[in-house]
Amino acid sequence: MDVLTKVSKKLAAFLIVAVSAAVFAASQGPLKILLDAYKVTYEVVNGTVKEKLVPLGKEVEPGDVIEFHILAQNTSNQTLKNIYIYGKIPVGTKYVPGSASDSPEFSIDGGKTFQKPPVKYTVEVNGTKVEKIATPDMYTDIRWFVPELKPQESITFKYRVEVKK
Repeated sequence: MDVLTKVSKKLAAFLIVAVSAAVFAASQGPLKILLDAYKVTYEVVNGTVKEKLVPLGKEVEPGDVIEFHILAQNTSNQTLKNIYIYGKIPVGTKYVPGSASDSPEFSIDGGKTFQKPPVKYTVEVNGTKVEKIATPDMYTDIRWFVPELKPQESITFKYRVEVKK
């Protein structure tokens, strides 16, 4: 087994564990959170290239694209209000621009702060503060705001990451 294969297997396991841990932490009380991860593949059907989502296995390779589905379900008999649903951009991956469903916010500081794109940050250059715009490969976390989720209602959010080369 070569080094790349070992790294790929470890990364796949880490991806699932890291994102699952974040989702598990958020899945408490009446809000149930489920996570599914898929490898984006392509197949030719009748001469046309079609995208296909395959449940994420044990291996990923650099350049692979992974799509996460986060299902949030209100298991109570009361409307839940002002909910945030969080996802991770796992280490060793980068967010695929434009791949997220709805209108998420992103973090570049491990989930401490979130902004809608363009995500801005400040650096000091020669003693002067300069505002810069973060690139999607700098994103560490993603979240969605749900103003209300009625009893027994569910909603699914999606986003993609690419395994870094």
